[in-house]
Amino acid sequence: MTAWPRFKFYGTPAIFTSVLRDVLSGRIHSGDDVSRLERAVSQMTGSGNAVAVPQARVGLYLAIKALLARTSRRKVVMSPYTIYDVVNMVVCAGGIPIFADVDPRSGNLSAAAVQAALDDDTALVLVTHLHGMMADLSALIPLCAAHGALLIEDAAQAFGGRWTDRMAGTLGHVGVFSFGRAKNINCFFGGMVVTNDDALAAEMRQATGDWPQIPTGLLLKRVVHCAVIALAVSRLVFPWLTRHVFRYLALVGERKGAALFSTERNPIIRSRLPSEWHRRLTPMQGRIALKQIAEIDHQQEKRLAIVRVYAEGLRDIPQISLPVSMPDAQDIFLAYPIQVPDRMACQEHLLRAGLDVVIQHIGNCADYPVFSAYRHDCPQARQVAAAVLLLPTYPGYPLDQAHETVRQLQAYFAPKPADREK
Repeated sequence: MTAWPRFKFYGTPAIFTSVLRDVLSGRIHSGDDVSRLERAVSQMTGSGNAVAVPQARVGLYLAIKALLARTSRRKVVMSPYTIYDVVNMVVCAGGIPIFADVDPRSGNLSAAAVQAALDDDTALVLVTHLHGMMADLSALIPLCAAHGALLIEDAAQAFGGRWTDRMAGTLGHVGVFSFGRAKNINCFFGGMVVTNDDALAAEMRQATGDWPQIPTGLLLKRVVHCAVIALAVSRLVFPWLTRHVFRYLALVGERKGAALFSTERNPIIRSRLPSEWHRRLTPMQGRIALKQIAEIDHQQEKRLAIVRVYAEGLRDIPQISLPVSMPDAQDIFLAYPIQVPDRMACQEHLLRAGLDVVIQHIGNCADYPVFSAYRHDCPQARQVAAAVLLLPTYPGYPLDQAHETVRQLQAYFAPKPADREK
């Protein structure tokens, strides 16, 4: 069986062809394609407004800052199980992060924990649909309404997900998507904010109106970086070289497991939005994203076929906690997050069996020393952050590889002879 990588970039190789064509024709910064992308996302989501942003986190910052300016309230209730810069966006926008614990079944905000955290100074509830799994909106939406708090959906990993008949990102006051390199819409950098609040959309456009487009040098640096990785995980290279490098680094390198490719190793606290983030999408990125939107539903069908293999094959293993979807949710599962005891040992077993899987690198921000001013004990987030192992779900990942992963996990957790004697 030929090994397959833990991830692949969406949109390849067409996105690199598009970049090359625009570089050669000098069209990186030419065209109205960002506006076209905004209109397409607005139409697809049914939102009155879609505002392109250079990164999803910048979109969160802009939305939070504008909404906090309307009220004297300052608290933003949020999950601690997220990338640290999501917390920083609250701080930079003038908010006070209030960490609420997560539901261990999904890793998303617990409605009960949110209810306990709400008070008269709560302005916003920031909910993250982690791994493309929808949070418990049936409980969170009425909670926010009852306390006069606005709901913001961090749908960075959930573009294309749905809650009954509505798209992720459209059930709160604001929704934020990511079009970064690891997402199912990939234009290297970027994101989109959707809202029916016309005044908010106008404020965000005004705030970013004077920002320059992402400079050519920075954009091409990211493109080259992604091209190298795309080649490394391609069928031409991965089975013969990269898989052995990944395995070596994960098993015996200094940066094992979750630290291997993590951008979360050294969290920092920010007091203001970095000036280099004051950028706008380029028309070239708009064109790249537009070409991928039509594939969203087809991609989701392929991911869900893989998810069904994992869910059915692993459900009877008591040591594995499988993700549990909300009844009204249609999750997209950018990866399939299982929780296992001693995930480093479990990952090592799978790697030695020729299966490339990765430990989730994000942690419990409520425990980070840099956020000690906002510390709150979130035991479920701490537990989940130490247990999640991500199984591949990207379109193109063979079903037989998913079945082999199931077989290897069944073998790994099967009772040993000594256990049976007990």
